[in-house]
Amino acid sequence: MKEVSVAKGLVILVILLGMFSIAHAKPEFAEKTGESCTVCHPNGPPGLGPAGEYYKEHGTLEGYGELPIGKAEPGGRCNVCHAQFKPNPTPRDLSSAPREPNHRFELKHGGGRFWCLTCHNPVNRDTLRLFNGSEIPFEDAPLLCSQCHGVIYQEWKEHIHGRWVGSIENPEPDVTCTDCHNPHDPKFKPIEPEKPPEKPPVSKEIPNYPVYSFIVLALSLLLAVYAAWR
Repeated sequence: MKEVSVAKGLVILVILLGMFSIAHAKPEFAEKTGESCTVCHPNGPPGLGPAGEYYKEHGTLEGYGELPIGKAEPGGRCNVCHAQFKPNPTPRDLSSAPREPNHRFELKHGGGRFWCLTCHNPVNRDTLRLFNGSEIPFEDAPLLCSQCHGVIYQEWKEHIHGRWVGSIENPEPDVTCTDCHNPHDPKFKPIEPEKPPEKPPVSKEIPNYPVYSFIVLALSLLLAVYAAWR
């Protein structure tokens, strides 16, 4: 009986320690990131999602939202959370949605006519969707942009817009649309011009250029008179 009591006591102690650690982990996480548990544990604790792995390695979520998407595949960064939700195609205010690091932006694309599922695939969030319903990977974003920006897309294909590398026979795009334009706020911001160069101060020394010019002129006149006299 004594051994059973000791075992029960150890179990209770472990549970209390676990509750104590969880109670202290949550305030620490909230204080550092201001996020909810589902950001790091999209499938529930103790498993970690991509954001949780990033936080575990770096101790912060700063910079996580700027990581490149990479090749889309099931279970990717977006699907970690969205695969659990039934798609809702109705445009609506998402300001109350969990502020997962990739959601920290203000949508200023399309003059208020766009929202998430205008471009993102509602079923597989790690891919994009064309207006005709075709699913394309993030690497083919220029094809998505061409639906509204056909002229710019054609100029890009003809190597006029953007930057291309390689040879004339085998050109390759060095950058695509989203390398230069923020897809959620693509318009370039005005750039404040640099100040004009300051005029150098006037030298207090008398320049020697007039003196040299006078000497050259006098010698030229003397040579002219000498040539005429002879």
